[in-house]
Amino acid sequence: MDYSILVNKDNPLSRAYIPNTLENAHSEYKENILLDNKALEAFQELKREALRYGYHIDIVSGYRDYDYQEKIYNKLLEEKGFTYAITRIASPGKSEHQTGLAFDLNDSKTSVRDSFEFTDAYKWLKENAYKYGFILRYPKGKSDITGYKFEPWHYR
Repeated sequence: MDYSILVNKDNPLSRAYIPNTLENAHSEYKENILLDNKALEAFQELKREALRYGYHIDIVSGYRDYDYQEKIYNKLLEEKGFTYAITRIASPGKSEHQTGLAFDLNDSKTSVRDSFEFTDAYKWLKENAYKYGFILRYPKGKSDITGYKFEPWHYR
């Protein structure tokens, strides 16, 4: 696995790209979530430490293959239109989720939505995620750089 892989609107992956390092994350929120094995190991450490402070975080979305990304992208495109969709979800091949290195989080009090930003779990993650090798991938005020709106739940 190339952990320095760059995937974004300008650097797509092929439809055939599937990492061979995927493992089941055994999320308490959703079944059959896959993540790269080293990313999963680091996340499990982060999760254990967060739990020590009372934050029950877990993964709600991990690896997405090209076809699944295409399905959810097209659904949002149909429901909300291009202008909305292009800043909210990656088109097929341009999602970090396809690498198996990116994931969306949840805590026991919210779902994946903007209100996660106002939880204590998010505040803790903002201060500590880097210690486990993760970054908030789409930070507030950086959509001109990332191409996506702020997503307090999306880490890589």
